[in-house]
Amino acid sequence: MYFKDFVVLGITHKELDLESRERFIKENPTNIIKKLYDEGKIVGYVNLSTCLRVEFYLHLSKDISLEEILKYFNFSGVFTKTSHEAVNYLFRVACGFESVIKGEDQILAQIKKAQTDAMENSFSTSNLNVIFNKAIELGKKFRHKSQICHNALSLEAISLKFIKKQVKSLKDKKVLILGVGDLAQSIMGLLLKEGVANITITNRSYHKALEIKDLYQADVISFDDKIEQTVKSDVIISATSAPHYVLRGEDLLPKLDIEKQYTFLDLAVPRDIEDNISTLSNVKLYNLDDVWSAYYENLENREHLLEKYEYLLEEQIINLVKWFKYKERIA
Repeated sequence: MYFKDFVVLGITHKELDLESRERFIKENPTNIIKKLYDEGKIVGYVNLSTCLRVEFYLHLSKDISLEEILKYFNFSGVFTKTSHEAVNYLFRVACGFESVIKGEDQILAQIKKAQTDAMENSFSTSNLNVIFNKAIELGKKFRHKSQICHNALSLEAISLKFIKKQVKSLKDKKVLILGVGDLAQSIMGLLLKEGVANITITNRSYHKALEIKDLYQADVISFDDKIEQTVKSDVIISATSAPHYVLRGEDLLPKLDIEKQYTFLDLAVPRDIEDNISTLSNVKLYNLDDVWSAYYENLENREHLLEKYEYLLEEQIINLVKWFKYKERIA
């Protein structure tokens, strides 16, 4: 069995709702994995964390079992896969089978980044690198052959579509974006295409916001001024990587204009915006678990494409086995 030491464990949107995923993240699973790595129980690992999943792909030491690893996680809802099943799962993730948005491109970029980060921090191993390289290669091939991306929506596109259902016209609205990560920037690009001319951005690292302001024709404010700018805005989209709320009810509620309609979209995990701001009748607050209805409108065609080209996964596993056999012969 060429993949017997390859394991994946983690959580996804399939097993756990948003609140449960937040609780898992607050348990600091990355620190647990790093501790196991430092103690030599894990030879290497790749951390694939997105807004919908926190997954660790592990190269286990021969002296420890998966059962022993799981004892370090005091959390129900963690899924595990081992050996061939783990490889097949990674390949499914790379092709978009396990995404809410089937076949979406963003997960492939996230896998590449996760592997790069692991290599740069010396957490990866040669075996992990080969498996991940094969996954990335397969993800590209699958999308090229199936053309599924022509039928898939990105998270940013779904989010924008969701907002447009809540707000009659975005063009005359003042939009505030909290965070300048990939998701936030993708949304800004779509807002520009929609003709939204009044975009303000803020980020805890002010210089990062300044670096992109001209690209998105946006105004920049200090993160300390986010409450005042929120009050002035119509649509507020938050997608920071903060481990805590960045907009709290106690700070915001006394200042909101009761004659004005506010629409908040919180795309962060853990969430950026405290629930109690929606106690006001003129405030609508939505999060990641609210936006997926737009995705299901064109689900059937994407599911058909997944089934039609699923054979590519098994072909790639055969290729991977051949590589390990070759490595074994020349060792």
